[in-house]
Amino acid sequence: MHPSFAAEKTLGRLAKWLRLMGFDTLFETDFPKGSFAEHIHSGRIFLTRTQRALRMPRPIQTVFLQDNDPMEQLAEVVRRSAITLQDVRPFSRCLRCNEPIIAADKKDIAGCVPDFVQQTHASFSRCPSCGRIYWKGSHTTRSLERIRLIFQEV
Repeated sequence: MHPSFAAEKTLGRLAKWLRLMGFDTLFETDFPKGSFAEHIHSGRIFLTRTQRALRMPRPIQTVFLQDNDPMEQLAEVVRRSAITLQDVRPFSRCLRCNEPIIAADKKDIAGCVPDFVQQTHASFSRCPSCGRIYWKGSHTTRSLERIRLIFQEV
């Protein structure tokens, strides 16, 4: 089973990393103030750093994170959610809006990315919801290495 998450507003960098790894992750600031809780269903793991959130009655699994470092938080979520490296689908979700991204034809993104990127990259992806365009840049290798390190530590 592929876990899904809901991260409160203090966990923005963690939410981004979970999305980068391909996990469906709701983030509190993506919703109008006060409406986040309505969107958390029982299949999601609620991630929090606040004691107040722990006291609220919830019929959902909750993970309380104590560490300030997003990479340590990510390692703890991986451990406590029993995520394996095989569960990871890197770069399959939009980092901005959480939607699964889809392949984009190079000619369709012309003028939407810098000329150098257009000329030097063969494959692109696009978010069908917000339109953000993705390609494999130098950050891809660094991100994948960080993910591998997380699983070596776990």
